[in-house]
Amino acid sequence: MSRPCSKVGCADPASVTLTFVYDDRMAVVGPLAPLADPHAYDLCERHEARLVAPKGWLLARRTAAPHGA
Repeated sequence: MSRPCSKVGCADPASVTLTFVYDDRMAVVGPLAPLADPHAYDLCERHEARLVAPKGWLLARRTAAPHGA
């Protein structure tokens, strides 16, 4: 079973995981993490598409690494 989106009131399935690198002022969106992490946010496609980084921060979008990489 998939995890729901972390946004309050959204029951859509999560498709990506958002994490923050505070020292580098960077928000990183990548493939859905295999396990839920209390320090990360799982987002559905709709909320990921609308995501913007905090002012002065960089938003990095990562894709899945090829198998064996």
